Amino acid sequence: ALPVRTAPGAAGVVAHQVPVALSPNAPELVDAAAPPPPDRLRAAVEGDVDMLFVVLGGIALLAGAIGIANVTLLSVLERAAEIGLRRALGARPRNIAGQFVTESGIVGALGGLLGGTAGLLTTLGVAAAQEWTPVIDLRVVLAAPALGLAVGVVAGVFPAWHAARIEPVEALRR
Repeated sequence: ALPVRTAPGAAGVVAHQVPVALSPNAPELVDAAAPPPPDRLRAAVEGDVDMLFVVLGGIALLAGAIGIANVTLLSVLERAAEIGLRRALGARPRNIAGQFVTESGIVGALGGLLGGTAGLLTTLGVAAAQEWTPVIDLRVVLAAPALGLAVGVVAGVFPAWHAARIEPVEALRR
């Protein structure tokens, strides 16, 4: 394999002519491949980078959900006596579960708000430092708290279920 240097934009024409130039009697014996055109290469790289950011975002959401679930579960364990007292005073399991799902949803929404704000400010800062024009889809920024809320609610389901199953007598003994 011998590389051949070409002028920008001429690689396709040269790749077509090289086999004939190197082996005029049997050009089919010479294999020449040109790199993809710059616009197609750029689109492929942009697609790969976009996919990388989607995967990283998914991992960050999963890590956030696990963190919210852990903190909420710890909160349930630390507040067992409070839960038992509320149950003894007439709170139903769904009231207890609703409280913890609401709390974890609020934590998720605040996380989404802070994360969206941090992402926006980081994008603006990098764009300013590099003298780029920032391109920001405000729908994504505005959707961050809603997505955080959804992640928080989903992450709070197991701890809320656990809290709802606490028996008043057992909790008050602790």
